[in-house]
Amino acid sequence: MARHWFTDEETRELTTPVAKRIAGALRRGDERAAESLCDELRAERILLHDFFADATTALFTWTAENLGEERLYDMFVFCFEQSARRQVYEVMEADIKRGIEASLLARSCWVSHSCGGAGEHGGSFRIAEDDEKFTFIMDPCGSGGRLWRKGRYEPPTSFGVTSKPYAWSFGREGVPYYCVHCAFMNELLPYRRLGFMTWPVDPPRGAGDACSWHLYKDRRAVPRDYFERSGLVPPERPAPEVSSDRWFSEAQLEEMSRHTPDRILDSLRGGDLGGAHRACRQNAGEFFFLHSLYVNMTVSVLDFLAREAGEEMLGEVISYLYRKCVRDQLASLMESAPRAEAFRSIIRDIFLADTCGGAGFPVPRISIVEDTQRTSVVLDPCGSGGKLVRRRAYRPPGRARRARESLENTAIGLSAGLPLPRRLIEAVMPPVMDYISETRKPEGMGMTGKGYAWSGGREGVPYYCCLCTGFLALSGADWLKVIPPADRRAPCVWLARK
Repeated sequence: MARHWFTDEETRELTTPVAKRIAGALRRGDERAAESLCDELRAERILLHDFFADATTALFTWTAENLGEERLYDMFVFCFEQSARRQVYEVMEADIKRGIEASLLARSCWVSHSCGGAGEHGGSFRIAEDDEKFTFIMDPCGSGGRLWRKGRYEPPTSFGVTSKPYAWSFGREGVPYYCVHCAFMNELLPYRRLGFMTWPVDPPRGAGDACSWHLYKDRRAVPRDYFERSGLVPPERPAPEVSSDRWFSEAQLEEMSRHTPDRILDSLRGGDLGGAHRACRQNAGEFFFLHSLYVNMTVSVLDFLAREAGEEMLGEVISYLYRKCVRDQLASLMESAPRAEAFRSIIRDIFLADTCGGAGFPVPRISIVEDTQRTSVVLDPCGSGGKLVRRRAYRPPGRARRARESLENTAIGLSAGLPLPRRLIEAVMPPVMDYISETRKPEGMGMTGKGYAWSGGREGVPYYCCLCTGFLALSGADWLKVIPPADRRAPCVWLARK
């Protein structure tokens, strides 16, 4: 009789986010266990985060190589129409106070991207504030900067860079395709939608350079140079207003840019258990917005490619992603490790990281069931593909959804204009943005019209879910099988034969 792969204690660890395990240790009064878990917290999501950064860059590169570099413009416009218009730009019309916006960027973007400084060329950033603006200096950026420093734009990966200057590449040639997405998300598309740039960028000129995002306190005060390099007409700029008022102290700016595991450790070592608890709670949601953006971008690009190149071409796209982003990690794991250890790594580094620390509505849940023949993992729902299904990303837009989102936008706008206490706004805005990230998925995304080898032989498989079925088919791991959700209430199930 085959023994169980995982003990009850191992099962609990594999299905519980590390931040919640730290919080549990603190409730038990086991500060030593909480401290020892901080290194595990630092590494919890780095593999999944880096897969998203690699995979989106691979999708951009495949598009340029097969449809033409100029088509990247259409791809990015479509992508951010689905992943940022309702999720970001409509909220920004509310004119949230700039300091609140800066703190949201720090939490949901740059602390999240930095992944605790884990991984090769670990991400790091700092924040500066002057009378005119906030500046985020990434050295390196936890995604694009690290891709460059890791050599992803050189052989053998050879991701793409722009072959000439474009209005959508900061007016430069040689800009990595990943970095190009910031020109669209921060400058071109908000200008089109809102009439101003949200966070104009000073991109790095080489792998060793820092990247800077700027958040101007007066949205009309963005310098003309940023508009002119993209061929845009700058809005009328007001007379400069010099003010000595600052939103944050230097100590606060430094604290905002610190890695969460370091904050927990310092609180524990200083005897501040309440501070450690607060940092754990914040960690649970800090990856949520960024994770949602990555998932939305990925499914949007897959849908764009299916529309432009034909659904059958998605097999080539998935094969390209596998070769560039998955094969080395997955194939070596499948070939060199026992099945139990390989499955443990998939659960810990992918499924558990995909829960974003247990954030979201509903909370993604993982359960493991074993018998003598197999080990099953039930994702109810999967934190990425399953959430897309549950939030009706594969259905056309509906009137009820539009009406609800319009009411939400109105409520946010009215709240932004009220003289509410700063602490209240700072406490409320993160969960509001998490709610927006959760509920506003892309709309009208595609499912397979027939069965393919890369869709597990099934039709009606959501395009995002085809990444898992396709990667498994290419891996040759016949002992492992995935059953994507059949409808919006169904879980995703992974079966491993012993």
